Amino acid sequence: YNISKQTFRSMFLAVLLSKASSTLLIGIIGSKYAMEQHPFWIPETFIPTMGMLLGNMMSGMADALSSCLSSVGSRKEHIETYLAFGASRWEAGQSIAIKAVRLAMLPTINQMSVIGLISIQGMMTGQILGGALVMNAVRYQQIIMFMISASTALGVLSAVVACIRV
Repeated sequence: YNISKQTFRSMFLAVLLSKASSTLLIGIIGSKYAMEQHPFWIPETFIPTMGMLLGNMMSGMADALSSCLSSVGSRKEHIETYLAFGASRWEAGQSIAIKAVRLAMLPTINQMSVIGLISIQGMMTGQILGGALVMNAVRYQQIIMFMISASTALGVLSAVVACIRV
């Protein structure tokens, strides 16, 4: 049931490397510099942070790859025309890649636009109920949301580039 109907060569490896590299990069930078944790790999905060980044990135990558693969299949003649006129594969697939990245990032951007105004996220609520200062809870929630959007953008972009490259 969870098997993709459309795939490309080495899709598993491309998705695995995209997820791992973007999550680790953004998780380490965010934990070390934005959250000011020394060392950054303190398990009480690093493991939940990585879990939130991975969990939120999966839906974006699934949307992007689904959109990219279906667009490549449905616009095959359009791409072949571009290639016949001498365009590179990047130029031929640029409009498909832009559409896929835009579609994949839409839920994350919508979530960022209402955070704190309409919805109070679980991490922030848990910190406030646990006795943390409200300003610290809000700061951590903002950092986590920026980290989620950055890791999703980086993972989606690298997965779409891998899809167009093949």
